[in-house]
Order: sequence, then structure tokens, then C-alpha cells
Amino acid sequence: MSAALPTFADLAARVAGGVMSRPRIAIIGAGSSGMAAAAEMLQRGLDPVLFEARSEPGGIWGKDPLSALYPDLVQSAAAQLPLSHAGAASWAAYTEQCLDTIKRQGLASRIFTSTKVLCVTPSLYDGGADLLIASASQAAAPLLRHFEHVVYAGGLYHTPQLPLIAGGANFAGRIIHSSDVRDLSRFVGQRVLIVGLGNTAMACAARLFPVAQQLVLSGRSPTWLVPRLLHGSPIDVATRALKETFRHSYQARLWDACREHGAIGHAVDPSSHEIDVGRQRITVSDSMLGPVRSGMVPLRPALAQVDQRTVYFVDGSSCEADVIVCCTGYRSQEILAEGSEPQQQLVGNVLHARYPGLWFTGAPALWGSPAPIAKKQGRLIAHAIDMGWGRDELAQAVRPYVNYDKAAARLPFGFEVADFSGYAHMVDQASAGPSGEPAPLAGDPVDYAG
Repeated sequence: MSAALPTFADLAARVAGGVMSRPRIAIIGAGSSGMAAAAEMLQRGLDPVLFEARSEPGGIWGKDPLSALYPDLVQSAAAQLPLSHAGAASWAAYTEQCLDTIKRQGLASRIFTSTKVLCVTPSLYDGGADLLIASASQAAAPLLRHFEHVVYAGGLYHTPQLPLIAGGANFAGRIIHSSDVRDLSRFVGQRVLIVGLGNTAMACAARLFPVAQQLVLSGRSPTWLVPRLLHGSPIDVATRALKETFRHSYQARLWDACREHGAIGHAVDPSSHEIDVGRQRITVSDSMLGPVRSGMVPLRPALAQVDQRTVYFVDGSSCEADVIVCCTGYRSQEILAEGSEPQQQLVGNVLHARYPGLWFTGAPALWGSPAPIAKKQGRLIAHAIDMGWGRDELAQAVRPYVNYDKAAARLPFGFEVADFSGYAHMVDQASAGPSGEPAPLAGDPVDYAG
């Protein structure tokens, strides 16, 4: 897919030839979020370029070896892409949808692959930011370019986050991250402990259960393991229907539905009925419900410490383990230059409150989104840039929906909205024209062919 796309060498040549003096919008990352934002901008006649560190677009789903995810992961991220079909997507299916999006949206000449943005130096005064751009292989001198607007769409899944485990230095086995669960032959006949009870943990558990001698799951927070379908509908659709129909007894009815379908609660008192998706984590897994319910895969509380081959939990229990798989997420990628303040609020969940012209999109959902949030965020960013909005104008536009404009705990991944439908509605209203209809497009997009 990357053969026809320009690279850093092409970028350097275009800069030397003066061609790159025109684009004023840089998008960091050519995954689903970056391409969705670029597509929305093109529809408004804006002129973005995208910088992708990998050798091909597609973000975490690309087949490039830089991807930290395991190849057979299946999620619903394809719903983020414009013109794509919502639903579960495999690696191959998502790659094809990326190619389809690039062709349909005219993005081919705007995506510079194998091109890494080393840091972003935003300006407090004249807006925009300076980007230090380099070849992913570091084989050529980097470039320093200024853009009026910079959209960070680099995603979250770059650097695996391994927790500090007490006694880990004395552990005689292996402590690995979930992204290393690739070659299953390394786990045959092994006693495996999985740290975490989220969707990634259950995906790893489903892969390792048939080959491991022993499999144990450990979680530190209240979690419900639920089936994919409730009353024949996907879990997110079913929960929304229950909330809309039974507003005052929603929690109790959701608990009854989940219990009827074999849901399992971990470290939660079932009699409390505390299973609200806004407060309790829900992990969806059909394949692991049976093994967990039968006791073949025991659930343990948080990990306390480890010794040679023994793992101890906070309740005093223990088990033997040869491998500890940490499904503990990823660290945020720091992109701001040293001296910039990393702790800031995002206006409308997209605009840096301190630096004008520094935007963020594609922040991860809590456990899945009923709406293509990346496309919505891209629409809001494109509309705000097209209208010349700054912080105050954007804040005014989203003020009626202040509940969906939450403070970012950390940059660039402070997206903490639980009500995705409400956030999507806010974006539609904030980016609408005076008549309430979507804002008119600005004519034919610029054909940036270099």
C-alpha cells in the first residue's frame, strides 16, 4: 500500500524546491484519526499534510513491524474511518479500508510515510508550532518547519507500559507486555499469569488458554465480564436501549440482563447492582466466560509481589507462574518540546487551552464507542480552523454542552467523556451553520500534488 506514497526523501525534495511553503496544517499520524481529520479538512477546502512514522498508513492496524499490537487483534476501530463499514475489523480488512479511504479522499499525495515528528514547539503568541521532522531511519538531516495549525493524531499505542512489580528482579520466569503475545509456541506448557481484566487481557487469555498449562487472571479494579450479546443485540446497543427505556431502574435491569446471560463480577458485590457502564469497567468476552465461570481460569485480586516462581496477591493467596503477561496499556507519547506545559485542559476535547493552533484527536474511548468519534473530532477541528476559531470561539460553541467538555488529565490523551452519543451531538451542533444544518463546504479541495 505504501509504494505510491511519498516518503521523507520526497518531503525534503519538495521543501528544497519551495513546494512545501503552502500547506499550513500538519497532521501527525496517518491512522484512522489522522485520515478522518484530513478528509474533513479537504471537504472544506483546507490544505493538510500528514506525517506518518511507519512505512505505511493505518496506525496501530498497519502491518508495519513498528506496530505494538499483536496481528490477530480484532476491534471495532474501522468505524472511525470515513466511508468505511462499521463493525469488527481484522488487520487485513482494516488495511483495505485504509487504502479505500486514501483513494476516495485524495490523500495519496499528502501522506509522507517513514517520516517522524521528533517534537513540537508551540507558540503562545503567533499561534501554530514548529515541527522538527526527520526520517524514521534517521538517515538524513531533520527539517524544521512552521505550521499555523498542528493536529496530533499519533495515537496511544507506541510505548508499552510495564508496571513496577515488587520482587520482579528476583522472578525466575519472564515478565512481558501484552504486545509480546505473538508466538504462541513460547507459552506451550507454561504457567501464565495475566495482569489486567480489560479487553486486551481477555484477548490474550483467549489465545493462551488452549496452550498454557495453567492460566490465572489478576485484576485490581471492579470489573464485569459480560457476553458480546444481550437479548440478541450487541452489548453497547443493548445497554443504550435499556437506559433509554428504563431510566430510573436502568442499573438493576442491566444487572438482571447480564446475570441472565452469565456475566461474572470481579471484586464487586453483586447485590449492589453497581454495573453502570459509566462507573464500572465492562469487559466483553464470549470465549472466556465459560473457562472463568467453571473455575478453569481463576480470577484473583491485585498482584502484590513476586518471588522466584511464586506470585502473591493482596488477599494473601498465591500461585506459581512461569510467565507474567502485563496487559497494562501504553505510555503517552510526549510530543511537546521540553519546557512546554504537558498538563493542560483541552477545549471541546480537541484544542489545547494554552497554545492556539495545537489540536488533538483520536483519544481512546473508555471501552468502545457507539459513534465514530474520530470522524466527529476531525469535523469539529476542520470546522473550527475553517471558521478561524480560537480558544474563546470554540469554548463559546461548546458551552451549551459543557458536560462534554472535560479537563484533560494529561496530554494528549485526556478524553474522558462517558456519553459518546452526547459528545457526538455536541460536535454536530458546534460545527453547524446558522440554520442548524452542517456548515457549507468551501468548494473544491486543493489538489496538493507536490
